[in-house]
Amino acid sequence: MDGVLNINKPSGMTSHDVVESVRRIIREKRTGHTGTLDPLATGVLVLCAGKATRIAQYLEAGEKEYKAIMRLGVMTDTLDADGRVLETRQYAPPNKQTIETAIQRFIGPIMQQPPAYSAIKVGGVPSYKLAREGKAEPLKPRPVTIFSVDLTTYTDPFVHITVRCSKGVYIRTLCADIGDALGMGASLTGLERTRSGRFRIEQSITLEQLAQRALEGSLEDVLTSIDTALDDFPLVPVSEADAIRVQHGNQISCSDAFAGSEKGLVRVHSPSGKLLALARAAAGILKPDLVFSS
Repeated sequence: MDGVLNINKPSGMTSHDVVESVRRIIREKRTGHTGTLDPLATGVLVLCAGKATRIAQYLEAGEKEYKAIMRLGVMTDTLDADGRVLETRQYAPPNKQTIETAIQRFIGPIMQQPPAYSAIKVGGVPSYKLAREGKAEPLKPRPVTIFSVDLTTYTDPFVHITVRCSKGVYIRTLCADIGDALGMGASLTGLERTRSGRFRIEQSITLEQLAQRALEGSLEDVLTSIDTALDDFPLVPVSEADAIRVQHGNQISCSDAFAGSEKGLVRVHSPSGKLLALARAAAGILKPDLVFSS
C-alpha cells in the first residue's frame, strides 16, 4: 500500500503508538509519521505508507496550525500538564490586551530553545531520557518562524490561542515563554494540531474509522496518493525525451518561472500525467531531487 494517511491522533498515545496501530491495521510495515505530536496532543498526524515514506521529509517541512490552551501561573518540568509541577505562582490576572502584547514578541523569525523533555538526540540519546535521569543539558536554541498567534478566548487562568508556524516549533515552549514574558509563568494544558501542510483536521480519520475501512476493504478511499500529497509544489509537464532523462536522474532545462516555487521544488510529470520526480528549479535548470520512476 503506497500513499499518505491523515490520522486524527487521540490524546494519551505517542506518535509511535499510532504508527504501530496503523501498521497493524493496513498491514504495511513501511509506515512512518512526518512529525511527532506529544502524548497530550490530538489532531493531524500525517503518516506515509509504502513508497510514500520517501516523501516524508517534504511533507514534514509544511506549515503547521494548532489550537492550544495555556494555564497561567503553573510551571512544570515538561512545560505541559503531563509533567511534574515545579512552581505555582500567585499573580494579579492580566487583561486581554496585556496578554496580546506579550504574544506579539514571539511572532516572526525567532530562536526557540527546545524543551529538555523532547526527542532531540544528545550524543545519540533522546533528551527526554536524559531528563528523566536528571542528566539533561540545555538544548541549543533553533531558528523557527511563528507566522501568527491569535488569542481566541481568555478566562483566567486559561488562555486559548491559535498558532500558525513553521516546522520545528514547540507549542509548549511558546506557552512557557509567553508566561515568562507576562511574569507569571505558564504551561500547556491542551493542544490540537489542526493542519500540517495540505492536511487538515476536517479531512482526518480516527484509528477506529481506519480499522473499519480495512474491514470493508475501502482503505484506498482514505489514502492520498503520492502525487496529490505533493500538490503544493508546482507542476511541470515535460516531453517524452525529457521524461526519459529525468527518470535516469539527469537534469533538463526549464522555464525560470518555476524557480520561485517553495524552495525551488516542482513536480515533474510525463506526457501521460505520471509523476516522475520532485526536482529543484534554478537558473533555467530542473535537477531531480527524488525520482519516483525509472
